[in-house]
Amino acid sequence: LHDGRVMNKRLLFVEAIYCNSANIMALVNLGLTLAAGETVKLPGRRACDQKELFIFAIHTNIARYRTFGLVALATTLLPNEEATLADGRKLSSRQLLLEAFEGNFDTLISHTAGIDHAAAIAQLGEQQALAEAARANDVKAFAIEALRRRLEPGERLELQDGIVVERKAASAGDGEGDREAGSASKRARRTAPPQPQQQEQQESAPRSRRPPRKDVR
Repeated sequence: LHDGRVMNKRLLFVEAIYCNSANIMALVNLGLTLAAGETVKLPGRRACDQKELFIFAIHTNIARYRTFGLVALATTLLPNEEATLADGRKLSSRQLLLEAFEGNFDTLISHTAGIDHAAAIAQLGEQQALAEAARANDVKAFAIEALRRRLEPGERLELQDGIVVERKAASAGDGEGDREAGSASKRARRTAPPQPQQQEQQESAPRSRRPPRKDVR
């Protein structure tokens, strides 16, 4: 910095909160830098973990920050886990994502294509993928993929803005894949060249004798 201090990403977010305690985006982004169980001490507050930072963001009056906080908090929960909000409600990750879509999600960003969020989540994990989506102004598309991952196989939901989120039935997909794999295997066996041992057997097999040719005079 201009005063000679060297700071990493986490310390920069803490500094931003120190300069403006109402900087909710800094709170959420700070939470995304924390690992599970890790805490950070903020100016004038006790040490907080990432869930507490996200819950604080959820109860702000600014819709865009609340939405981001709901999506971020959803990424911290295990499948059967619930988060207790400041108003006493206990919500699962799926319920948090649905509540995000019930609000005015488009005050944060518009739903724009660009990032393969399924691939990003598989490679980076949900929290890092969310951070990437936030940098690309693609949080809503990330939330759609995160919600899809929490649906039951074969379940289909239509959100308030008309977007349909669907998770294909695993059994049908797997069966189709097995059939395709089986067909491919059969095709490979039919078109595969003969193995050396088979070729030797074919070469050593006696050839059928033809009857002697009679000369026609």
